Amino acid sequence: MADLGLLGKVKFIFYSNADKPGIGIPYSPAYNPTEFTVNYSTNFDQGEKTVTSNIATKFVSKGPRSLTMTLFFDGTGASPSSSLIGKAASAIGLTNTVDLQIRTFLNLAAEIEGEEHKPRYIMVIWGSFVFTGVMTSANVNYLMFASSGRPLRAKLNLTIQESISDTLIGKILQLASPDLSKSIIVKEGDTLPLLCEQEYKDPSLYVKVAEVNKLKNYRKLKQGMELLFPPINNLA
Repeated sequence: MADLGLLGKVKFIFYSNADKPGIGIPYSPAYNPTEFTVNYSTNFDQGEKTVTSNIATKFVSKGPRSLTMTLFFDGTGASPSSSLIGKAASAIGLTNTVDLQIRTFLNLAAEIEGEEHKPRYIMVIWGSFVFTGVMTSANVNYLMFASSGRPLRAKLNLTIQESISDTLIGKILQLASPDLSKSIIVKEGDTLPLLCEQEYKDPSLYVKVAEVNKLKNYRKLKQGMELLFPPINNLA
């Protein structure tokens, strides 16, 4: 679990193209969750147990992460956030109810889209935390009711399983490849040979990198300066 402190508003983005996360429909609930949980898993082959031997555990693969959090919905109008939502709903002829708020979220997260024939992907952004996946479960707990029986407050317990497309994973891996150009911001204590060792596994390439960046004195790197590290083949 995470103690998040002041991270601003949590933001959800519902998108259709797995290769273009974050390009879709934005949504921010009236209230931030008080915490969230990220679960990690690994898969092992337990093998076959015999009478004379122990079970041999063999690592198979790393499983996808899952994110769980609880969203709070209020239809009483008692808080500034719910009051603003109520005014927005009234402006288009709707009544701000808990059911309306929950239905809005679930339609975005679970509605089957026409062309894709599947629910949207979800990107969760909260401070520096970013998570992409699909909703696997949503349980609603109603907490308060009007005299008519209409729910006034509710909690939605949400589980999102991590999902990253193969194309996107390939792009991420390529960004870590020495065959692509990179730019690096110099930090305190960095030297050009050290950076070449980190990027190319060859500190002797510092001369070539200095030429590319037109450095007059490679021994005096200034903190905060940006250096270009071209594809390693271009340095041969």
